[in-house]
Amino acid sequence: MAYKLSAELEGHTSDVRGLASFGSDMLVSVSRDNTGRIWKRTGPHAFSEESVLVGHDKYVSSVVVIPDDAYPQGLIATGSMDTTVCVWDAANPGAPVQRLRGHSGNVCALAVSRDGRTLVSGSWDKTAKVWVNGECVHTLREHEHAVWGVLVLDDGSVVTGSADKLIRIWRDGQLVHTLTGHTDCVRALAATSGGFASASNDGSVREWTVDGLVRELHGHTSLVYAVAAANGVLVSGGEDRAMRVWRDGTLQNTVLVPSMSVWAVAVLSNGDIACGTNDGRIRVFTQDDARVADASTQKQFEEKNAVFALSAKAMGDVSLGNLPGPERLKQRGDGDQVVMIKDGSQVTAHQWNVERNEWIQVGHVVDAAAQTQKQVFDGREYDYVFDVDIQEGAPALKLPYNATENPYSAAQRFLERNELSLEYLDTVADFITKNSDGVQLGAQQPHIDPFTGGSRYVPSQSQAGGSVAADPFTGNRYVPAQTTAAYSPPSEYIINRQGNSSAIVKKLAEFNTELAQSDTHLAVSAEDMQRVSELENAVSEDACSVLLRLVQAWPVDRRFPALDLLRLAVAASPLPLTCHTYDGKSLVALVIEASNLDTVFSTDSALSKTDEINAMMGVRVLANMFAHPQGTDMAWAARSRILSALDGSWSRATNKNLVTSLSNLYFNLAIAAAQKSDDDEGLNILSASSRFLEHTDNADAQLRLVNVFGVLASKFQLCKDSARVLGDETIVILGIMGKSEAVKAAAKSVGAFLS
Repeated sequence: MAYKLSAELEGHTSDVRGLASFGSDMLVSVSRDNTGRIWKRTGPHAFSEESVLVGHDKYVSSVVVIPDDAYPQGLIATGSMDTTVCVWDAANPGAPVQRLRGHSGNVCALAVSRDGRTLVSGSWDKTAKVWVNGECVHTLREHEHAVWGVLVLDDGSVVTGSADKLIRIWRDGQLVHTLTGHTDCVRALAATSGGFASASNDGSVREWTVDGLVRELHGHTSLVYAVAAANGVLVSGGEDRAMRVWRDGTLQNTVLVPSMSVWAVAVLSNGDIACGTNDGRIRVFTQDDARVADASTQKQFEEKNAVFALSAKAMGDVSLGNLPGPERLKQRGDGDQVVMIKDGSQVTAHQWNVERNEWIQVGHVVDAAAQTQKQVFDGREYDYVFDVDIQEGAPALKLPYNATENPYSAAQRFLERNELSLEYLDTVADFITKNSDGVQLGAQQPHIDPFTGGSRYVPSQSQAGGSVAADPFTGNRYVPAQTTAAYSPPSEYIINRQGNSSAIVKKLAEFNTELAQSDTHLAVSAEDMQRVSELENAVSEDACSVLLRLVQAWPVDRRFPALDLLRLAVAASPLPLTCHTYDGKSLVALVIEASNLDTVFSTDSALSKTDEINAMMGVRVLANMFAHPQGTDMAWAARSRILSALDGSWSRATNKNLVTSLSNLYFNLAIAAAQKSDDDEGLNILSASSRFLEHTDNADAQLRLVNVFGVLASKFQLCKDSARVLGDETIVILGIMGKSEAVKAAAKSVGAFLS
């Protein structure tokens, strides 16, 4: 029996990336709009939005419902690009009841044990974490790329699937088995009655036991992003705009939706199935006539499907020159078969409806019809190149557009290239829609991932040879087809050598005199003060040892001149890097602790003047460590500690000089990442810098952070792909409204390179 539309849920403003069901009457969705949403059934074929989960400050990527006897409606866990997992009470979801921290990348997968006691998370940081009672008890580290799928089996074993194409089985935190077979990254996992299933970018769904492969399921014509199982059925969804339903290894049903990407699927306990798609909608389908949507809603759905702008590439390996004509529609179909029909210059897709005994049009294959009439602009082929008159008497501007591209993406690119105000974005997008044969808004270009902004891998394509770069989101290799704008990233560290050392030494002597009168054990001798004063002329080991003691031991409100003098000493010589503290701490650890960087940005209270000054001085010392190769190595080795200490600084720092100092340190870390060819750490630096850039209106900081994007995107393809999502819009805006001409120029240069 065919599945029919039961309900269409609207509320999200961007792609629905995750979906979970609880019984037959509740769905939870998460989206790129930074929210989760709880939907409750209000009728046989109706759901309403009951709550919006607001707690993440980046895209929400994954969701799972946790059964818990203490919470009748269950708990909800959501994972986000902000690297955290939030746990919510489904009955009272006003704020998270718990926030789990530990990942350093997007938390893209979540799973829970049947009893609700064990939660597992998977991340772009290449790890999975096992959580019990809110505590991380195991970190699973063997994968070489992002962990896209996680699962907890009934015996307590944990299964992980990764962009490295491997599936791994773990018990008590130890790797016990590795399963191979997929030829591309593993995107999702789901428990089945006999084991588990996996979905992959290789276009297949596979069923497994812990001992190995049971069978391969082929039916999708492009990447498969999601899989879910319950009630004896297996449901998968992917880039071919289809949900496919399997029973006992056989494809039983194909459900097409008017949206290019089926990102998430779920099976309700009553047998209904649901999907979340790139148009921000959740759709529920049923085989029960009592829950089928009314005739008007079904008709609207069919009409949307009929005119949907479909890429021929999503239809699989089809020879467009050999397509049948309309006469094929006079023959019966087989099950949910889909065929493409060529009628003159038009190509349409049709699906056989068994119950109605007829073919239903489910798409308009625009790029198949247009590929013999492409237009060339700036060395690239487009379906349309419009002439746009901006000013009377002036030459028309060229507006290129591909039929399966999002009109808003083309509009933004046009405005940016011609330095026009983004206020015209809606007007230009509307112009494109009205003049491109009514192509549906929201159809994504086949090779642009709406989540990452990066290029997708299509299994049927062969890759170009030569030097290639890794895509962190899929683990595939990608060579950009287009020629990118020239961009020459900065390569020198920012070192702050300016300072009046005489005035600093004078302030140290003043504080030392005060301490000698009130707390003699903290004051240093006249001989030691003399050694410190000699730092004005030359850096010595004895002077550095005294200076480090002052930094470490003096009262918090008296440390800043010692930190400031240490900044100058570190810039002048690598000697301070090798001086030992009395407790054996490294220079990085000493500076972070002495300036309270570990805690100052993690509290809710406002920063005091002392907090701001010490933090600024500490950050400047860390940035100046990059003046010498030894210091660069030391700071880079402690990069995780540094990034952790700075986490949240962008929203807490208000002092202009502190903000500038922070941006300098991020800039230096980016240069180091590029020089040391560490792409994963580059992504961590990029993620933090993007949040910083969103929060600051400081011109100096904007300039540094825009260049962080440029430095990392120039070196690493994975950072370039991420930069298009993490900061593309912000950089476009800064190119027009940056706080200085230098910011505008840098933003335009980096923005052109990213596009």
